[in-house]
Amino acid sequence: MIIHLVRHGLPKTGNDGLYLPDAGLTERGHRQALLAARKIIVLNPDASFTSNVPRAVESAAHFERATSQQVRQIPNLAEMKTGNIWDASDAIKKRITSGDYHVDYKSMGGETIAEFSNRAITGFSELLHIATSSGLSRIAAFLHEGVIGTIIDHLEGRELFDPKLRETMPYGALITVDTESNAPHFPGYWETDHLDEIVTYTN
Repeated sequence: MIIHLVRHGLPKTGNDGLYLPDAGLTERGHRQALLAARKIIVLNPDASFTSNVPRAVESAAHFERATSQQVRQIPNLAEMKTGNIWDASDAIKKRITSGDYHVDYKSMGGETIAEFSNRAITGFSELLHIATSSGLSRIAAFLHEGVIGTIIDHLEGRELFDPKLRETMPYGALITVDTESNAPHFPGYWETDHLDEIVTYTN
């Protein structure tokens, strides 16, 4: 099965750089999502999926509006639950905005990396079950960087998501994986050619 994994567009953040609760996309994020949707349309997936998180749902909506496909939500494919990060110290906030997944999110009411990885893999299994039971061979999924990384790690035989294995995935970027292949699922780069009209990326 071929799966096109797309990271959502740039979401709204507060002055501290943290995602706002239930944040949707910025204007730039919508542009990134639109360009990603156009790329996915050309690839002609049989079905499409997303999480239930607004920034991913809004990204997938650009694809949904341009096609006759209804994008299906799988809640377990949501990004890591970070708990109440907005009341954290400035030092912790700085670590979070730098993409540090090793912050003690559990103490703030969130998840550990192990809990997140297990949930995301469960969500991926749900996606595969839906796809295989429906006889689909090519699908698209508009998701989150951590979830996409978890899927890649899982396909390559690693139990836990390790964000240090790869460069940060730009907003609106994508990667195509083949679940039937024994070859490495990360070629060393993210597909970003469709985003060329956006000169710089905000990560």
